[in-house]
Amino acid sequence: MNKSNSTQFDFLHYWHGLGAWNFYFLLKFVLLWYGYLNFDAFSNLLFLAFLLFPLPKNIWHKMRNWIAIPIGIILFYHDTWLPSFSTVLAQGGQLKQFSFDYLVELSVNFINIKMIGVAFILLVAYLFIEQWVRVSVFIIAGVLWLNIGGFTHFSQGMVPAVSANSFTQENSVNNEISSEQVSEIEVLPATVGSPIATPVAPEVITKPVEKTAMGTLYPPQKHQFNNKVLNDWLTQFYSYEKKRITPFPAQLSADAQPFDILIINICLLSTADAAAVGLQEHPIWGNFDVLFSHFNTVSSYSGPASLRLLRASCGQTQHSDLYDPTDTQCLLMDNLSSLGFAKKLVLDHNGKFGHYLQEVQQLGNLNIALQDQKNLSHQITAFDGTKIYNDKETLMRWLQGREQSNESRSVTFVNLVSLHDGNRFVGENNTADYGKRASTLLDSLDNFMNELDKKGRKVMVVIVPEHGAALQGDKTQMSGLRDIPSQSITTVPVGIRFTGIKDRAQFYPPVIVEEPSSYLALSEFISRNVNGDVFNQSSIDWNALASELPQTANVAENQATIVVDYQGQSYIKLNGGEWINYPN
Repeated sequence: MNKSNSTQFDFLHYWHGLGAWNFYFLLKFVLLWYGYLNFDAFSNLLFLAFLLFPLPKNIWHKMRNWIAIPIGIILFYHDTWLPSFSTVLAQGGQLKQFSFDYLVELSVNFINIKMIGVAFILLVAYLFIEQWVRVSVFIIAGVLWLNIGGFTHFSQGMVPAVSANSFTQENSVNNEISSEQVSEIEVLPATVGSPIATPVAPEVITKPVEKTAMGTLYPPQKHQFNNKVLNDWLTQFYSYEKKRITPFPAQLSADAQPFDILIINICLLSTADAAAVGLQEHPIWGNFDVLFSHFNTVSSYSGPASLRLLRASCGQTQHSDLYDPTDTQCLLMDNLSSLGFAKKLVLDHNGKFGHYLQEVQQLGNLNIALQDQKNLSHQITAFDGTKIYNDKETLMRWLQGREQSNESRSVTFVNLVSLHDGNRFVGENNTADYGKRASTLLDSLDNFMNELDKKGRKVMVVIVPEHGAALQGDKTQMSGLRDIPSQSITTVPVGIRFTGIKDRAQFYPPVIVEEPSSYLALSEFISRNVNGDVFNQSSIDWNALASELPQTANVAENQATIVVDYQGQSYIKLNGGEWINYPN
């Protein structure tokens, strides 16, 4: 009896508190409270158990603490919104191409002085309180509570990964959202489904504008959110999108008007970016004929975004499908080429970073010669140390080429990267001011379109930003980081202007397409105008041209991240995990 009691008493000495690891978990709790962490409750509970497990020898206890340090660092990184390890490894080759100055600047931007101050205050508070309070007890209780409640973060109120009534909801939904239902879906007009809340974004145009009638989206979003509901809805969304296609005519009419189509894909310009630098009232926005105010680029990286634009004639695909061969009927440039539009390719850079040029040529079927860049001036050096050629000179060279060509029609894909993060003015070491570069680019584009009008050159100019620059950042990622395709990054202003039309002398505001739109809407708009009738009309019904364009629910996706707007609320899914509220 005495021996048994003695053994039990000795065993109690093997238990240790968390010690300095208390501060580790306290810091996580604070970051979690403010929405800066995507807390993995079970992994943290497992780590906590590892730290608390009783060890009979003091040397083992010390060894455990040393082993716990790298585990704790990895787990902390795992709990942040930073790119996953797989993403970092996949893009490691691109990081090597960054200039040293740009890498230093990124490192400095990564430091959050305010949060360092919060951590210091928390450390002092912990060292003071732990003299009288067994903090470990509260830490253990907190981690257990987070696991029992199934909560992932505190931001915007507590959002459970699996709600209390999720099982009954999932069972009731299964009968309504099924594979049979999806298989019966036809390519529907924009009037099917139930309305969705319009995403909140800064207005691009502040003067009076004409608006198309508000439509609806498909698939409907009528069930209360839970993990099962959103997974099923997303499956239905992609099944529906696979059936959508833009019908192009088999041939142009006999009296079709020859003209050029110029598609300008701009790197890093979102609606939020324009507002952040005070360019929401730039004259260019009022000089478009049609302006999409809620256009979703889907991707937040250049390669995928450009591929989606080049494949605009079919519905939205999953990120992984972008790198598989696609049907030629999905390729916008090929559809136009079959109607007699000669394909052209123009860049203001060499296209080598991230194998961009190779991707658009092979996966976008643009195996054509790149416009000559010889003798073009450059005032900007890219983040990887290469030249970025003057955008106005690049576009004027295209115009000169068209004026000298015997081809009556052309469709040109242009990619401009002068706004990319990390670009520098020649001779300077710091990143060039984004606002100054953006103002210069918008001035150049506006002046270029005015020049086309003066020359009477018949051109449909389509300006489509790839995605935004994330100038302001948010709780999930710092300024400049775009691994998570949030709406502030993927919502861009898309403008269309016809130059050389007869009624350009008349002043009228642009028609604003406010419905949630994406690349299929652009493809449809271009298809409606391939005969060039608009250039011969003395009076143009712009509302009719821009009405009933295909709408697309707001789904954005990168390699390991999906962001969905469901019933007016953004939800995010990381690395195949659970859906959670996007922290605002």
